[in-house]
Amino acid sequence: MPGDASSSASMAAEALAQAESELSAGRPRAAQRHARRAFRFDPDSAVASLLVAATSVLLADSDSPRAILLLSDDPNSSPDHDFPAIRRHYKSLCRSLRLDAGASLSPVISAAAEEALRRVDGAYAALKEQSDAPDPPPTFWTACAGCRLLHEFDRQYVGYRLTCPSCRRTFLASEVPPPPPPKKIKKPEMTLAEMQLQLVKRRAAKDHKAPQSSSSDSSENELEELEMKEEDPNSDHSGKMAVEDSDFYNFDADRGEKCFKRGQVWALYGDDDGMPRHYALVEAASPGRQFSAQLRWLELQPGGVEGKPCPCGEFKVGRPDTVHSVNVFSHLVASERVAREAYRIYPRKGSVWAFYGGEDADTRRPNYDFVVFLSGYSDLYGVSYGYLEKVEGFRSIFTRRDVGSHAVQYLRKGDVGMLSHQIPARKVSKGLDSALPAGDCWELDPASLPPELLRLEW
Repeated sequence: MPGDASSSASMAAEALAQAESELSAGRPRAAQRHARRAFRFDPDSAVASLLVAATSVLLADSDSPRAILLLSDDPNSSPDHDFPAIRRHYKSLCRSLRLDAGASLSPVISAAAEEALRRVDGAYAALKEQSDAPDPPPTFWTACAGCRLLHEFDRQYVGYRLTCPSCRRTFLASEVPPPPPPKKIKKPEMTLAEMQLQLVKRRAAKDHKAPQSSSSDSSENELEELEMKEEDPNSDHSGKMAVEDSDFYNFDADRGEKCFKRGQVWALYGDDDGMPRHYALVEAASPGRQFSAQLRWLELQPGGVEGKPCPCGEFKVGRPDTVHSVNVFSHLVASERVAREAYRIYPRKGSVWAFYGGEDADTRRPNYDFVVFLSGYSDLYGVSYGYLEKVEGFRSIFTRRDVGSHAVQYLRKGDVGMLSHQIPARKVSKGLDSALPAGDCWELDPASLPPELLRLEW
């Protein structure tokens, strides 16, 4: 009836006005509800149809190209699966976000449609790029001559001298058979107390057979044998760094494939002694079987310390790069964005860092002192810190070294070149029967410590 048609058109116009008001107030979800109501009242309304499509795009997950294109975000779907159908859907969606040349839109709805079109174009370009991407390069398995762990590399590096991601020693990469699939049931790791008890039992059995004077070298050898027996020989070492296990906390969980987000700053291991002194900005990350992360390296601005890399100061976003393994990442960096492509990195209160402590006369490897910062950094006052020392009987547990008037030291702005790198650390909570010393204790990430420091001391 004419009266019903006029009433529906009036209610549709009212709903569109409410949708426009919500959109101008920055509430796209409420605007979408009113736009859908207007479309129900007037299915022939081109403006209502456009606004429903535009708000659906604006509300979609900005990290998912399929969601932006209003496609099902099925994890089993691949961008190259029936790509002609995706192209047809993209063109249809673009048409629904444009009105005829003679039609007019309010500035608010027009701006929403233009932004939705921009996102749709970007999502389609991303899917097209993934579809056109070449197949991943073939790989091969090799074994480090030092630690004898297996690692997977691109086949182009067969016969090259590579750096082991585990022990960080160089070795000649020759192809070996791939490892067997990992067992579903993994043998539980021994605790420190269980390891000590088994070591005592073995020593007692040896004393009954052949009583001899024991030395510190034999104790270390026995302990290493226990640790080798504890390790599962069929485990797959290709996923993450096979460094020494920490005593309590699993630091690898903080650098898994799903931990990387756009806009984060991460510390990466260097090629010299394997410490995390390089920084990079994550622009995109794709977790899964073929992990990849698009990065922009951060470059220290002039004014840093010459002769050695300085981990503090202002950094500018530099050259792009792509990595395909989480092994190169150490930890998420607490940084301050001071400009569009500039970041400021200095020690934060409670963070643990390493100081350069000279060079070992025999091995020529750098020595380090470890500190916990007691305040945040400022250009005027610098930052206060306290020295840490390792707790006997643990691989990577540290406690405060000094007490009294010498417990607090100060680092001025001109002395930041003494810093080597930050170390991921967790404060250890202690129970009633804890074997840890009194006072605060920290567990440091073994991957950011020199290997010789990880020996157990009794």
